[in-house]
Amino acid sequence: MKHLIHAAILVLALLFAGCAKPAAHRAAEPATVSMPDSANPNAAEMAAFARAYPEGSDQARAAAFLLENLPLADRLSMTAADLRENVDYAFLARSLMPWGSRVPWDVFLHYVLPHRTSQEPFQPHRAMLFRELAPLCATAESMEEALARVGAWCAAKAQYRPTSRRDLGVMSILDAGWGRCEETNILFIAAARAAGLPVRQAMVPWWQHADGNHAWVEAWTEDGWKFLESGTEFSELNRTWFAAQAPRMPKVAAQVFGRSEDAAVYRTGPGYSLADNTAPYVRPVPVRVRVTVAHDQPVPGHDVYFSVYSLGGVRPVTRAATDNRGLASTTLGPGVFFVSSSAGESLAWTMLDTRDMDEMEIRLSLDAPRPLPDMLEFASPEASAEAFDATPSPELGRLRDVRAKRWDPLLQGLPEPLRQNLALAGERAPVWLRLLKAEPASPWTLPLLETLDDKDLLQADPDALAGEIELALEARRAAEQAGLTVDDETFLRFVLSPRIHLEPWSPWRSELLPWLGRSLTMSVRAKVETVRKRLEKLEKPEPSIMGSPLTPAQAHAAGFLATSMDKGVLATAALRTLGVPARFQPDFDGVEYFDGAKWNFWELEPRAPASGSLRLTGEGELRPMLNFGVARVEKGHLRPLDDLPWEQDGEALRCALQPGTYLLVLPRREGARATVRLRAFSIAADTVTDESVPDVNAAGQ
Repeated sequence: MKHLIHAAILVLALLFAGCAKPAAHRAAEPATVSMPDSANPNAAEMAAFARAYPEGSDQARAAAFLLENLPLADRLSMTAADLRENVDYAFLARSLMPWGSRVPWDVFLHYVLPHRTSQEPFQPHRAMLFRELAPLCATAESMEEALARVGAWCAAKAQYRPTSRRDLGVMSILDAGWGRCEETNILFIAAARAAGLPVRQAMVPWWQHADGNHAWVEAWTEDGWKFLESGTEFSELNRTWFAAQAPRMPKVAAQVFGRSEDAAVYRTGPGYSLADNTAPYVRPVPVRVRVTVAHDQPVPGHDVYFSVYSLGGVRPVTRAATDNRGLASTTLGPGVFFVSSSAGESLAWTMLDTRDMDEMEIRLSLDAPRPLPDMLEFASPEASAEAFDATPSPELGRLRDVRAKRWDPLLQGLPEPLRQNLALAGERAPVWLRLLKAEPASPWTLPLLETLDDKDLLQADPDALAGEIELALEARRAAEQAGLTVDDETFLRFVLSPRIHLEPWSPWRSELLPWLGRSLTMSVRAKVETVRKRLEKLEKPEPSIMGSPLTPAQAHAAGFLATSMDKGVLATAALRTLGVPARFQPDFDGVEYFDGAKWNFWELEPRAPASGSLRLTGEGELRPMLNFGVARVEKGHLRPLDDLPWEQDGEALRCALQPGTYLLVLPRREGARATVRLRAFSIAADTVTDESVPDVNAAGQ
């Protein structure tokens, strides 16, 4: 499946989050902190939930487990009633479903009790799903049959559709009737857990034989863990479309809510564990990398990355840290990997071929970093002959067709992009039609709706959005009085727009105004300084793979960040609230804002302004992350820059870049092989660097 699974958040967390490692021979990292109850504006709800059950009861133990592992976004937003509903219905299923009492306590805690799958915004759903699924599953003769019934129910409610990489919550997925693999997993896992069935998400961080990655569901049964594909009908487990691709899986990780004692766990962090589940899918190859410095001295606590080519970049599928003997150990599937580690400002690297090996040990010397080659060659095993027919049944096909066309007659006459997006809004289409037909209508309503994507139309509150438009117009008028005037297009895209990056939708303008209202008539410089002072006080706990990014108001109210992106999102939202055009640049670790004359770069992390630019030409259509990519050496690997601000420049593509050295990644796929050319180029301040992408129509296919 050629799409991203919230890659900007989850895949990076798979690589960088985890237990603390010795700091020898690597740059010191900021100490991590935890948010105290005194900083949580929602602390009273957490305390009420902690007192909800008799001391010593199983429910009290379960509540304590949830509280111990709640992601930051949930601590800031969930109510005691939300949490109680989750616990009460989890125990109701445990007591009523035929298999409930046979599920071991630790399996129940990690795989039935949790209220979330991954990084979706939480929406209360457990009671509703129990009402739907418990009667359906209660007569099943086995857990496997019950899982198939859940699968059929979910397939009728939501089908697979490639879409943007931020996650929808359970109720939004049901409203939409669609989701990418991550989201069909979110729905299936919530539904199965509501029926007392233990399930978890597993994933291939990146395919090596194709572009993209994939996530699916693993279910605990009395015969062990088995896998299934969500969003489809199935009659038996361990039979899916991706089973044929199992020999090509470079790494499989299963996500666990909470810290687990399972022997397969290879990394833990706040509220989560990662289990290495490579072996059930593919012939596992134990790999050890010995990292040394002068005179063969071992280097402890040093990160080693194992990467494959996928989606326009050389992308890590896992990371391992060296032990006191200088050995970094992991398990990989058969394939060809780029193995790398930081050596000063350079990389120590080698290529590793595990296709015909049972186990391997290789060495990286940090004393002798090697120049990167002009070309890397990757290869993967062939697919297996196993076939699987994923064609939906005629009745399911009919249901999906009816649902997809349900609102079409009422959407005629709207601009085509908006009509298509409102059709995808499913059961939420009526609330947007009401806003569009409201009198008196703001002249900005239609232009704003045309800028919202399909997921914003599933998450945004139309009534709140109308108020947000008025606040944005007031901020624009105040900015004009202070000397900042912008054209309508700039106002629409960089002030009025509620979408910043991957954060859940929220009415952040009205939520931030109590803080920023007195600054509306200040100069641009003073407004930036007001926001800067707040950002300097934000603290960042250890990152987690569980929980959604924070909304701007959550980050401001708590003074804590769930991800490094939260700071840039808050800065951008605050400036827009003040009428200053702003855009977040995640690949630059900064925010750009417009002062009326030019765009200025605001450095959030220690990086230079993006004062140079790259202009690319090619022989055909240039497609970032498909037939080319841009990367830089960072933290011991080749970091793909996936969020660059590309703009069309005649027949060329152009984007701003910070001064420095980069790599143009030029791939070509031929069957199970991928050849990746690496072309170094430099960016200087106030200079345009021209590069070409040859054979663009053939590359990356």
